Amino acid sequence: MSGAVPDGWLKTGRREYENRSVEVEVKFQPTPERDGNFEVWIVNEAAEESTAVENVKPDEVECRELAKAVMDSFTTAFQRALDEGDDEDDAVARAVERAAAENRA
Repeated sequence: MSGAVPDGWLKTGRREYENRSVEVEVKFQPTPERDGNFEVWIVNEAAEESTAVENVKPDEVECRELAKAVMDSFTTAFQRALDEGDDEDDAVARAVERAAAENRA
């Protein structure tokens, strides 16, 4: 994870969880090379950390779909971690790692 949150986001996805305020977003943006490809990041705003999903997509539509899949993976992993007894911070960390791994190219 990187301590810096990249600038220049195009889109964002955020979900509310029952009785919880989890500050994690899944965002996508053009790659730094500006070569027409897009990348997805999972941003843990509370910890000011971001994790790249190693799966570059050739257009915005495909990347938007990947971002949705990453958020779904995060949601499932977050709930599973809570069900297994993790506290909220640990559950977020586990879910970020899991979502990034599950959606790697």
